[in-house]
Amino acid sequence: MPQTPRPAPAGALSPHALSLLRPLLRRIALWHRDLTADLQSATDPDDDVSDTGPARPDMRSLPPHLRMDEPYGATPAVHGMPARDIARAIAEGRDPWAEADGTGQTNRLSDPPIDAMVAAARFAALIDSAEDVAAVTRDRALTLILAPRHEDRRLMWPQMDSILDWLAELDAPGGIRWRGIDTPIPSTTDRDRASRRGVDGRNAVASSVRQGRKAICFLPDIGSMSEIELALCRRVFALPPLSPEICIEILRATHSATGRVAEDALRDRLPANGALAALPLPVIEGAFCEATTLAVADALADAAARMRQPAGITLTDVVLNAEVQEPMDRLVADVRAWMSGELAWDQVSSSVLLFGPPGNGKTLLAAAIAGSIGGPLVATSYSDCQKHGHQGDMLRALSGTVEAAIKATPSVFFLDELDSFTHRNAAHRRSDYIVGVVNGLLEHLSRLNDTPGVVVLGATNFADMVDPAVIRPGRFDLRLEITAPDRTALVRILRLALGGGTDDLDLSPLADQLLGLSGAQVTALVRDARGLARAEVHPLQQRHLDAAARRIAPPPDTDFLWRAAIHEAGHMVVGATCGLGLPERAVLTAGGGSVEYPHPRIETRQSAQARLTTLLAGYAAERLMFGEVSSGAGNGPASDLARATDLARRMRFEWGMGDVLTHLPASGAIIRPGDAVDRPVQDVLGKCLEQAEGILRQNRERLAAVAEALLTEREMTKERCREVVEGSDLSSLA
Repeated sequence: MPQTPRPAPAGALSPHALSLLRPLLRRIALWHRDLTADLQSATDPDDDVSDTGPARPDMRSLPPHLRMDEPYGATPAVHGMPARDIARAIAEGRDPWAEADGTGQTNRLSDPPIDAMVAAARFAALIDSAEDVAAVTRDRALTLILAPRHEDRRLMWPQMDSILDWLAELDAPGGIRWRGIDTPIPSTTDRDRASRRGVDGRNAVASSVRQGRKAICFLPDIGSMSEIELALCRRVFALPPLSPEICIEILRATHSATGRVAEDALRDRLPANGALAALPLPVIEGAFCEATTLAVADALADAAARMRQPAGITLTDVVLNAEVQEPMDRLVADVRAWMSGELAWDQVSSSVLLFGPPGNGKTLLAAAIAGSIGGPLVATSYSDCQKHGHQGDMLRALSGTVEAAIKATPSVFFLDELDSFTHRNAAHRRSDYIVGVVNGLLEHLSRLNDTPGVVVLGATNFADMVDPAVIRPGRFDLRLEITAPDRTALVRILRLALGGGTDDLDLSPLADQLLGLSGAQVTALVRDARGLARAEVHPLQQRHLDAAARRIAPPPDTDFLWRAAIHEAGHMVVGATCGLGLPERAVLTAGGGSVEYPHPRIETRQSAQARLTTLLAGYAAERLMFGEVSSGAGNGPASDLARATDLARRMRFEWGMGDVLTHLPASGAIIRPGDAVDRPVQDVLGKCLEQAEGILRQNRERLAAVAEALLTEREMTKERCREVVEGSDLSSLA
């Protein structure tokens, strides 16, 4: 298996790459000057002077390696210039480093061959060391260069034979090591692998291998490698994108009489890596027709600015809970550091799974990240792709959005409805369809993660329904639960939705009332309040907000809130006692309440029993304090009883924590009272309920105290939960 491809250079080009790149670009420029002069002489033999500055007749007889430096030998005009004159020249769009002293000439290359120069520079930029040269040029070497974008493969492959010839000409002794390297036709898209072009590419590689020749192949990703390539390739390179540093090196060859350019000014003016790489080749070629280096940089920056369509919002416009805000801020900072060349892409955690109930801003967050990095949001979903037709059409639609994200780096690729890419091993009538679709998605996720500059975001309301291979680390590095906003976030959402002039409104009690609602519901509440105010032809007031809030979150009666507080306090007290620990957050809402415990990476028998006991503690607390239970413990598939039943089944029938060692798919199965599945599950649940009741009987005062605090505060952080639960001096609590 070949080595893992190294990421493309994030900053300056290596000294070894420059030692290849600069003479290579000058050789291409000399070839173009000679070609232009020959064409002009053929057209007008009486005129031996041209705008391109052809070599003098006596120079044309010399070997190319003795003539390459001749057009760049002038003394820079910057020599002896005061700093203010240098600044004035740059402000006027002139480059005094590139101009010849005394004449102001730049010996600009007319109609430069930018396609050849860009291809040559990008190839030279990936040759980072002498070891890389040896790996590519050794006998029978098979080298793969990953170029995810179709446009890049289409640019590089036709130029490679000429690039290798020029490198051989510049090499010593005799350029033998760069000669005899085949460049088989590349696979260009997923469809091409099944087409004639894909077959021709594999046959060409096989032919090179049989003849014992060296070869360089361009592929979109590692998954495109044939059996021959997998067996023989020892080195895989990632093709570096067109970067500001590469543009500066090309400008030395095309727009300078001195071999020097105003590097700092050019770096300030050129667009960032991703924006530059996303420009179509004809746009880049047109920009290099400008008269000066600075004019070229300005033309490229203007084109990139017009082409980029960043989202209209940034992270500053989105309200997030603290546990989500911090990793999102870090992601944006890391992407910006990569864009400035300060950080390698493989150091960026660039793929995030966003999961949680609908309406809490997963799609809005994706747009905000795109806006914060200054890149486009390329969004799609399972249903968006499926509407194109059968499986093949769906996968082509998905491939199109992936290509768009790769082309527009830095960009955000957002895939919604991940739960529709469900488990491939599930038995249902669409099994074959799902297997093909999920396999296609996995391939695309690998391509996206291998592409520097693409932030990958996936969103689902039901993370457990997604095929595990889709959301494993490596495809999604971070997992963030996007939950309902906390009290602080609710106040910020209200103020953001209300705009200015909210100082006279008391939003804190309103936030308490709205706890548990999604951000979308809160925003809708503000719209409703504005409608009420407009109907009265009156400015928005507190009473309008209160009236709108009563429609979606009627204030509960005190008996309901007290029962809910007892229920949630039962979870907190039992969890702290039986070893589960303290919740990350506890909240009491108009619709009930919740306590949030972290999701474990793995369960042991002890941890699973502690979780079971804690799940049943709300039920036990109600029975202890009120003598009866409500429907709250078993209201819906996400209720305490539903989760406890599923956990007990998993313990006994899937995890080998009962007397049955065989793995049985008991989770989600239909249970009939008294059947073989029901009886052992009831035994486990009964024992855990008995334990929860025992803990609460010993800690009845603690239970009441915690419930009182929760009723008063309505929301508690983990630290506040610790203070309240451990506040009383009851020795029975560990």
